[in-house]
Amino acid sequence: MSDGFTIIPAIAITDDILVSSNVAENDYPVYSTATTYAVDAYVISTTTHHIYRSLQGANTNKPLPVLPATATDWWQDVGATNRHKMFDRSVQSQTSNPNSIEIELAIEGRATAVTILNADGDELHIEMESPTAGVVYDQTFSLLDHAGISDFYSWHFDDRDRIRDLAITGLPPYAGVTLRISILRPGGTALCGACLVGQAKEIGDTQFGARIGMTDYSAKTPDAFGNLTVLERAYSQRGSFTVVVQNTFIDRLHKLLARYRATPVVYIGSPLYGCMVNYGFYKDYETEIQYTTESLLSINIESLT
Repeated sequence: MSDGFTIIPAIAITDDILVSSNVAENDYPVYSTATTYAVDAYVISTTTHHIYRSLQGANTNKPLPVLPATATDWWQDVGATNRHKMFDRSVQSQTSNPNSIEIELAIEGRATAVTILNADGDELHIEMESPTAGVVYDQTFSLLDHAGISDFYSWHFDDRDRIRDLAITGLPPYAGVTLRISILRPGGTALCGACLVGQAKEIGDTQFGARIGMTDYSAKTPDAFGNLTVLERAYSQRGSFTVVVQNTFIDRLHKLLARYRATPVVYIGSPLYGCMVNYGFYKDYETEIQYTTESLLSINIESLT
């Protein structure tokens, strides 16, 4: 395989970075301390960009929960607003919008990679503009998956799939740029579970023998007669990789992995396969100093749901 194993620490998308989005933030009314809310009323906060459910009636001037708390006696945090679902720490929750999702980001540092996960669209368009050099990157990527379309019959009659997970690296390392990202789905609904931007760090070459899988959190409960009741829940991807790294990089590698031991980042086992792009944590790793100039890194990745 010998593809580059890459780590992309994602930039947190704050209000200062998210310059614009064509996705309206109008899921529910904006919370007001002057309004009395009934039980099960929903509101949003344009400060936290989360949705909250009232847990009691006669709910007036009761503060919303502040993260990391997700509930008080009066309010329950039920997740990000539609506009911001693509920026939360969940891949399964999706931002949705008719025809397209279009965002503009003001990047202070450098962002050489864009990753979209659990997306649905026809095309991904990325444009980078430098205040001094103008437009330095402008590319469109098809999200239509033509795998298995090999003849006239399959081209016209087989069901078409879409590329759901895609990592684009190699953006020019300009600092202080404007980054415009669009997922285009004309005539349909554009979806995006996660949109992650950051500076890619290639740490070695992924070897053949990589293993990928999935952990399903759904519940399948049989009754006394063997009939199953299925409760569908989220799932997470897994990946196990062996990576050849240079011995001169070992100390830096260990510091790098220690830095992100409790921070979700993008791990790319191989850019050839969307299923080898994971956003989450490494479960464990070890480095075997095998040769004079090269060592073997074994790392197990578990993605967020």
